[in-house]
Amino acid sequence: MVRTGAYAYVKYGYESSFAGSATVNKSFGVKTAVTSLTLGTNRQSLYKLGQVEADKYAYGQQTGSLSLDFVLGDVTSGDVFKAIYGAPSGAGTGASNHVYGSDTGSGSSKTFIGQTFTTELGFSGETDIMVRSFKGCILNTLGVTAAVGDVVKCTGDVVYGKEDNPSTSTTTAATEASQPFTFAHGALTLNGVVQTQIQEVDINFAQNGDLLYQVGSNQAVAGIKKTLDITGRFKVAWKDNTALETVIAQLAGANYKETWADKNGANTPEIELHFTNGVVGNGERKITIIGKGLGLTDHSVSGLEPIEAVFEELNLSIKSAKIVVVNSE
Repeated sequence: MVRTGAYAYVKYGYESSFAGSATVNKSFGVKTAVTSLTLGTNRQSLYKLGQVEADKYAYGQQTGSLSLDFVLGDVTSGDVFKAIYGAPSGAGTGASNHVYGSDTGSGSSKTFIGQTFTTELGFSGETDIMVRSFKGCILNTLGVTAAVGDVVKCTGDVVYGKEDNPSTSTTTAATEASQPFTFAHGALTLNGVVQTQIQEVDINFAQNGDLLYQVGSNQAVAGIKKTLDITGRFKVAWKDNTALETVIAQLAGANYKETWADKNGANTPEIELHFTNGVVGNGERKITIIGKGLGLTDHSVSGLEPIEAVFEELNLSIKSAKIVVVNSE
């Protein structure tokens, strides 16, 4: 009889080195789901003279990928940013902060050392227990989406380069003590001004990482960190010309502005996406994404028809960001 996800678990832990030792006990967030999972061998078909059918198979690199969905949790989910920025500064619980990255453009890690992780997936099938361990995992993309009427949803795309035969000994699932963040816990700030009537907002991190192989092994031996691209989008009631004028000012001319605040706002975060449970003191839980170097890609308007609400939507990019997490562990 087919079994459901009720017979499965997934958890992860950061590695001491690429595909090295790890304590695998972390939850990605509330309602974690593995939406796709693929292991490949890069098989080649070899042909020979005198026939049209394949004669031999040869196998290349072992490559794996998995996609994740989870709800942003107020306790566990903040730790996922270590996979992008490395170990945080600060420690402790309560009012103490964990700060990942830097919004100055100079604080993000250039290497995956200490940022790769092992993911364990366990499944109790009808006749077999399968515990798979994916080592050397790189979180290539992380997306955070908040929309009116919904929980704060996260997506992640992971690549990995090392998996050995599965074990048949299950371990316990990761502890998940979080409460879910919803749209009602969020706020978007642009250049120090809280934006009202926001309908949707996204922030996406793309590491563009790759796996390194070597002669003598079909499994990956290291990770290569390339560019970190931070993009986003927000949809808001069309109230004024601020955003439109900012897009126009990014064109050549006397009023040219490279970013939303340009040089006049160098000491002010240009964008903040903030989630908080509203508690002050030891019960405080919050995750704040702070960005500088906000450039707008385009401006679009919807709802310009009878009895429809009119909204403006902007796609954006951010040069650098830091993430402040309170009580993330």
